[in-house]
Amino acid sequence: MLDWIGSLRIRRRGATRVELCLSRSTAIAGWILVALGGAGALALWNVSLILAAVPGLAAGFGLILATLRRELILDRDDGLLRVEQRVLGLASRSSIPLFHLRAVVIAARAAPDRGSLGPRFVAYIDRRIGSAIHLDESRRCASLMPLAKAIADVAEVRLVYDATARAAVR
Repeated sequence: MLDWIGSLRIRRRGATRVELCLSRSTAIAGWILVALGGAGALALWNVSLILAAVPGLAAGFGLILATLRRELILDRDDGLLRVEQRVLGLASRSSIPLFHLRAVVIAARAAPDRGSLGPRFVAYIDRRIGSAIHLDESRRCASLMPLAKAIADVAEVRLVYDATARAAVR
């Protein structure tokens, strides 16, 4: 239901470069949550501080969501994948050589419970060295395929599609 929050989109694409960023809907949802939570906290402030804390926490979560930024830039000419993530103004940056990337994978994950709507598809970049880089997830594989194809074309890595939903081993 909330697949659109935190989804990556292609900002720019060229023959040797692709830029990915979070969709605008993430920031919009965050600011709406800040406004609703802030209004609720203000309305309940005079009634009880404990009651005002619940919408205040929702507003705090909305602020985190509204200020969340994530950019992935794959540049074949530079031979790098640059990842930048920011939340509340705090940034983390990393550069990964493209030869460390093994494949772009779209895998089906089994639903956690029987009442769920079915498998979820997860897109990630599999690396030779280091942990996988999570890209996005969705209930429909079709929404992840253009993203994965763009990355596979620019980074010149394989595109792996695993449609068999497996239960997570604990």
